[in-house]
Amino acid sequence: MTATDPRPVPPGAHRTPVDAAPIVDWSRTARRLRRQLTVIAGLVVGAWLVLGLSRSALEVALLAELAGLGILLAFVAEVVVVGGSAVRGLLAAGERGDRLAAADVSILPPQVRRRGRR
Repeated sequence: MTATDPRPVPPGAHRTPVDAAPIVDWSRTARRLRRQLTVIAGLVVGAWLVLGLSRSALEVALLAELAGLGILLAFVAEVVVVGGSAVRGLLAAGERGDRLAAADVSILPPQVRRRGRR
C-alpha cells in the first residue's frame, strides 16, 4: 500500500523499503539466545555455589552434573527461541504476501547460506 494509492501491493510487485525488510530479525534472535544462555550459566554457577557451600565442599562432579542440566535447558531454550522466530517470520511473510517457498526464505541466516555456495 502506498500513500497515494490505497490498493494493496500484489505479491511480486515493486516493494517499498519497509516491505524489503528481512522476514526474520536475526539480531533480535541472537540477543534473546545470548540473554537466556547467560541466565542459564549464572543459574548453574549459582546452584553449584549454593549446593557446594551447603555440603561444605565445592565438588567438580557436582558442577559437571549441573552443567549437563544447563546444557539441556539451553537446548530447550534455543528450540523455543528459534521456533518462535520462525513462527514470527512465517506470520510476517504471510502479512506481506510473500511466498514461503521463495529462495530467500530459510531458517539459516544469510551469512551461513553464502558460505555453502562458494
